Amino acid sequence: MIKTPMMKPMGVLVSVICICFLIAARMSADAQTDQASVPGFANGEYQIELVVDDWPPMVAEDMEGFGKHSRHVTDIFSGMGFQVKFVFLSWPRAYELTKSGDYVGTFPWLKTRERDRDFLIPEHGIAQSYHKGFYKASRYPDGLDVTDFDDVKRLGLQPVVVASYWQEQEFKNRGIEAEVVTNPEAAWRFLEAGRGDILFEEEEVAWHDLKNVFGEDVVKRFASTEAITVEPMYILISRHHPDGERLLRAFDAFMETPAGQKICQKWSFCRVDP
Repeated sequence: MIKTPMMKPMGVLVSVICICFLIAARMSADAQTDQASVPGFANGEYQIELVVDDWPPMVAEDMEGFGKHSRHVTDIFSGMGFQVKFVFLSWPRAYELTKSGDYVGTFPWLKTRERDRDFLIPEHGIAQSYHKGFYKASRYPDGLDVTDFDDVKRLGLQPVVVASYWQEQEFKNRGIEAEVVTNPEAAWRFLEAGRGDILFEEEEVAWHDLKNVFGEDVVKRFASTEAITVEPMYILISRHHPDGERLLRAFDAFMETPAGQKICQKWSFCRVDP
């Protein structure tokens, strides 16, 4: 057979097409291998359920994107190829049902020794928290020099704390008798009524709660200390859920990628190595 000038380019084109198909097939196979290592992909499920409670403006059932921290988490899991479903219960139930394995994860939580023992905690957080002490400015017109919980005892302050919040244990560890209330609104009302001296809360959450409870005018009556803690907040992953270990590995692996780093830079919570 005699080859014409047109047949040679055609042969090259066919070869290129074949190579492209081979590359595409290889990429598809690699993607399937990667996805198989991520919980949910192996059985075709692309949704993860995380159990939470209202903590506005960070997590809230009635806010756009379910709150600021929820948007962080949605961004991360979207980058991993998942949709996230938020299940709203109480914080104690969220904690216990994740611990038992009924749910794979819950957020946002600070890292403690007890939580590190009960859960798998990623190396990477999902937010940065700034906890401060809040008090009535008229009660302490010169301000309060409080930089940690020990200063509460040193200054003889009466703290107010919401039952089951992590600060409650901090006071118990130091032998500080705190006024324990059932919810954040009650805590702020105790402070406003002079039944307590100081309330510790995440900065954005505190100002949000104050505005909701008292309105803009009353908010001006309150002041805050410097941050007593600046710490990352995490997803707690269940040790007893069948996807827990894989989710932990997949989460941290994704956060190390350029896509993961872009998300944490966008929301200003990238890990800072010592």
